[in-house]
Formats: sequence, C-alpha cells, structure tokens
Amino acid sequence: MTWPDFTLKNLSRVLAFPHGTEESAVGFGGGNAGANPPQPPALGDARITEWARAAGRCIDQSAFAEKLAGRQVEDELSAIFRETPEFGRSLAMRLADFHELESDGPLSLIGGGGEAVVFGDPENQRVIKLLSSAGKAGFGWKIDRDADRRWMLRPGRLAESLFRFWLAERHFPTGLELEFIGGNGDFLVLSQPFFLGENPDNGALSEWMAAEGWERFSPPSQLVMLQTQTWRKDSAIATDVRPENAILASSDGRTYPFDFILHDGDFS
Repeated sequence: MTWPDFTLKNLSRVLAFPHGTEESAVGFGGGNAGANPPQPPALGDARITEWARAAGRCIDQSAFAEKLAGRQVEDELSAIFRETPEFGRSLAMRLADFHELESDGPLSLIGGGGEAVVFGDPENQRVIKLLSSAGKAGFGWKIDRDADRRWMLRPGRLAESLFRFWLAERHFPTGLELEFIGGNGDFLVLSQPFFLGENPDNGALSEWMAAEGWERFSPPSQLVMLQTQTWRKDSAIATDVRPENAILASSDGRTYPFDFILHDGDFS
C-alpha cells in the first residue's frame, strides 16, 4: 500500500477515521462538531509502527540516545534530582534506557512532568517530547471510566494517545508533529515550536476557553483535576486545562495550549 506522509495530520487516514475530519479545523480553535472519529482500533499500534517504518521514522533507543547531549543531560538530571528528589529519580529512571554518557547530540534536557521527558532543540527552535511505554502515563494519559462509571485517567497505548494528540491539534493548533516511533513500538517522539511568552492566569485562560466555544464541565470522578479542570465543546472533552499547560506567546499575543488532555466521543 501507499502510505501518506508521516505527519500527525494524516493519522486519521492511517487509522481509517471518517473522511472530512482532517481539513475541517481550519484556523485557530476550529473543529467540526459533526465529525466524531471513533477511538482507534486495538491493532492501530502495529499499523502506526509500520507507517513509521515505511517513512524511515522508526529508530531504536541507541539512535535516539545519539541525539542527546549526554554529559549535559547527566548534569541537568543531577540538578533536578537535588532540587526535587522524587521527580528527579523518576526522570532518571525513564531516561536510563536512552542515556549514553558519551553522546554529544543537539538535544538538551529541559525537564519533564507526568507524561513526557522534554528536550530543547535550539537549532530548530523546537521542543522535543519523549514518551515511553515505561512512563507512568504510557504514551500519554487517556480519559476513560472505571467500573462505577466515574471518569478516570489511565495510561494510553500508542495509537489511542496519538489520537488524543491529533484531537488536540484539531481543536488547539500549535504545530505539534510526529518525529519518530521506537522500532519496537516502545517509545514516541513528538515536537512542537518553541514559543517565548508566559503562562496566562486562570481568569485569562477561562475567558479564552469560553471565547473559543468551550464551557466548563464537571464529570463524576475521584480526581480533582477532572472535576475542576474539564471543559467540553459539543462531543469534545478537554481536561488538565490550567495555566501551566498554556502559553501566551509574546510574538503574536495568542494563547497556545500545549498539554491539554483531549477526548472525543459519547461519554454520557
């Protein structure tokens, strides 16, 4: 078969989502309320890895490790460990399979949260995000329901997490892109433009969300984040909507959300 270009925009074609969903979100904050793509099939992980391999975007851990500024990564990890021991220890463990002391690549460690280890690529003015099946969020948190029908988050598989990022780009375009898939489907590398700016405050972010057509939503959940940081727009759900996950860019004065957790589908 002929594969489409290896870009996040083409994910719907690779996983056979309904037509008409790719070009409908033209402009910032757009979206087609009538096109509700299903969750990706369980076999989507293998299909995505095959797509990456056909595009020459499958790499192994040692190849990615060559992109890391090894000694700088080690030094920065040590600093993070001293400042926040639990966070530093977790980050060090997640990087252990990739870290090579002698590597002298272009990527320097910025930090990382619950989902990704984040690097800077100053030459290309981009931020690189490494997500691994070894992380506590898997390839990124997935909104789901527990046995009592309460909303929850669980670690996402490769295809369903990429679907979430695809949704985020439909509703909140930032230039997020696919870079690499681990050769065994064990890690994912994404990139975004680097924006200078500052986090909006809670009031400004809430006003912006409302202006984009979103409204507050508090689903039944044991997680305070889901109860208090969730918004909905038609069938789409966005959670973890907080100032730390958005940038008010100094270049154009626009708000760019980076790490909202998106879901689309019937959760009534």
